[in-house]
Amino acid sequence: MRHFFLGAVPTCAFLLAALPASAQQSDGILDLKQLWSQGKAEGKGAVRFAHSPMRVDDIERITPMGLMIGGHVCPIDHGYFYPKATKPGQPHFDVMSPADGYIVMVGHRTQLTGSTEHKRDYDDYALHIEHTGTFFTFYDLLTQLDPSVLKHLDEATRERFAKKNMGPPVQVRIPVKAGQVVGKIGGRSLDVAVINTEVTLKGFLTPKLYGHYAWRVHVVDLFDCFDEPLKGDLLKLNTRKAKPYFGKIDYDIDGKLVGNWFKEGSGGYPGDRRDPRGYWMGHLAFAYHHVDPTLVLVSIGDFDGKPRQFAVQGNGPDPAKISAKDGLVKYELLYASINSNGDRIELPPQMRGVQGTLLAQVLDNRKLKIEVLPGRKANEVRDFGKEARIYER
Repeated sequence: MRHFFLGAVPTCAFLLAALPASAQQSDGILDLKQLWSQGKAEGKGAVRFAHSPMRVDDIERITPMGLMIGGHVCPIDHGYFYPKATKPGQPHFDVMSPADGYIVMVGHRTQLTGSTEHKRDYDDYALHIEHTGTFFTFYDLLTQLDPSVLKHLDEATRERFAKKNMGPPVQVRIPVKAGQVVGKIGGRSLDVAVINTEVTLKGFLTPKLYGHYAWRVHVVDLFDCFDEPLKGDLLKLNTRKAKPYFGKIDYDIDGKLVGNWFKEGSGGYPGDRRDPRGYWMGHLAFAYHHVDPTLVLVSIGDFDGKPRQFAVQGNGPDPAKISAKDGLVKYELLYASINSNGDRIELPPQMRGVQGTLLAQVLDNRKLKIEVLPGRKANEVRDFGKEARIYER
């Protein structure tokens, strides 16, 4: 069983902070057969999913990937399966392997590593399941591991989990069958992602900026893995009705404003591990709502010292159409009157109106000049000031 130590990680990911030299290529693409499966992966190619991650009758709703919220400044690389509500003391719902394979990594967390978050009164478990050497399922936020999984872990690891002690994820090779229960979920969502290394998303222009998170370039639509009638049953529970149904996370267009950006010198996506405020402080994204893709959103890692997400006045200009020839553009920032389910909401008075202005100018060589001005309206700002910063991708 191999152990890897974590640095500061996103709330919903257990990933490796230090990569073996053989696991990362010069362009930043990761060799997941080596990184996750220790070179033992069997076969290649995508597989069809015979089982849902949860029983359809246990699911309240499905939220697609691409949500931007809080420290998740860049579009989130997994979707969410929300279980139906339960009362305290009721059993949690089963989580199942969608196809045959091997659990190759087990993570355990009782708080967010590298943060000031207080210790929780519950556990988080994460699983990476290898179906072939090029096709993986990722689960996170399980509340329990099934005994059929626990029995394969060594005594020291089981004891650490039982005592709720923080520690590194462990690499294992535990065989599972399609439909086999691997754990429980309840009281919060099950995070789900499907990774196919034979597919590379075009909307991540510089994978090396993602470091040990560069597997994001291989995340694919979960619903495409299912056949009818199961696919249709799951789509009915999905909050997004536009293609791609499981959402979109890769928006970069060379020479355009749209997509993910990282402040120069901040460490790219993994961020500055010395910053106690969070890895996301150097992140910036111009993208679209994960449920309603007609809504332009600006997601800022450092808005007056905190991560914030905004709609924009007039829902434009469209960042996919902004290039260097447009010079300086202004976005007046508004809190969106639509929630993570895509439902319209009534904002309280203090959250209405312009919250600030963002100045942006696309530069050559995949650079961007940015200044964020909380509390200012566009007509109060003429040009960049002393707080302007350069971002890259």
